[in-house]
Amino acid sequence: MGQTVAVIGAGIAGLQCALLLKESGIDVQVFERQPHVGGRMVTESVDGFLIDHGFHVMQTAYPTSQRTFDFDSLGAQAFEPGALVVKKRKNKVKFWRLADPFRRPVQGLMSGLNGFASPFNLLRIASLRSKVRRGPLSNVYLEGDETSEKWLLKRGFSKSMIDQFFHPLFSGIFLENDLRTSERMFRFVFRMMSKGDMILPKEGIAAAPRALADSLGLERIHLNSDAKQIDDFTLSVDDKHQKFDAIIRAYNPIRKESNRHVWTLHFDAPQSPLNSKHILLNGDVKTKNQLIAHVAVPSDIQPSYAPSNRSLVTVTIVGEAAQKLGLSKESEIQSRALQELNGWFGPQVDAWKVLAIQHIQHALPEISAHSGLSKHPSTHDDSFECGDHMMHGSLEGALLSAEKTAKQVLDSLQA
Repeated sequence: MGQTVAVIGAGIAGLQCALLLKESGIDVQVFERQPHVGGRMVTESVDGFLIDHGFHVMQTAYPTSQRTFDFDSLGAQAFEPGALVVKKRKNKVKFWRLADPFRRPVQGLMSGLNGFASPFNLLRIASLRSKVRRGPLSNVYLEGDETSEKWLLKRGFSKSMIDQFFHPLFSGIFLENDLRTSERMFRFVFRMMSKGDMILPKEGIAAAPRALADSLGLERIHLNSDAKQIDDFTLSVDDKHQKFDAIIRAYNPIRKESNRHVWTLHFDAPQSPLNSKHILLNGDVKTKNQLIAHVAVPSDIQPSYAPSNRSLVTVTIVGEAAQKLGLSKESEIQSRALQELNGWFGPQVDAWKVLAIQHIQHALPEISAHSGLSKHPSTHDDSFECGDHMMHGSLEGALLSAEKTAKQVLDSLQA
């Protein structure tokens, strides 16, 4: 009789860990209390729109994602590298396009002439790009472990450049309001962004975990299951005990320790408010105490996200920014967000219809300065556990943790 392993949790880490064990000849069973696989990577259909649970993208430069997924089979399409920035100057709303000069040379030259950033800051961005791309990926973890903001200041960036560009971009990624996340995580993300593309699968972000579930075999996945670990080898599933040779926790048992939360608003719009396939950053979110971090139009990238002749507009609001403004109710968040959107895009916003307002608690694990973030996921000596909380809050962190835990389990079974 073959060896059996139970995985509790059908998020991306649990599915990948189970798949790796299956490919090594292990009889693996996955138990998930939700009615779907994917954990936080969920997509719903609302009035013909594909609504992801939060603003999600995949990143083509992630080494483990390259090993795990076939981006072509997911029908993935990419955002343009770079960003748009919206900001008020002299009481007038202005939009700037900041293109990647290495991948879009002509647009990059125009970015250097548009007056948003000083030539010195633009040169520093080029230098930063060169630095984080150099050498093996492990290099990003070798230097200090201060906050991202302190590291950028040490690199010579002006406070205004940090507040108007880096803050709206990375606060929406790290889901915190002060760029207090470890500089190691900043270097990792900036390296990935400079080497690859942000992409969306054709059928929404849920297509990624669904692909893993299909490879694993749906007969091995037990949804709506109340599974609790009794000891190292015993699982209680819906009050019935089952024995396994190993049990893996593919979830964060202390997730409530993370206070990183996010509001995501999804709108049905008659047309896209943007004229390019970039993310729009709010350059005033920090300096003028505004709410919205960034805006994306997923249907500009993937037309499948919206019915024909409609656009899906997705707005990201960092929970800490809302707290700072004393906003905690959906109606307050919606009203303030629409006010800011109207200030940028004018009367067209009046025709937008709210499709969903999502408040996602404990959205990411904490990765603050001095957390000791390294190139290796952490492990427990006396138990098996995987998930992005074992490394860092990203698809890469989840997949790396799955690989390491699968190896740890296989080594244990062969001992």
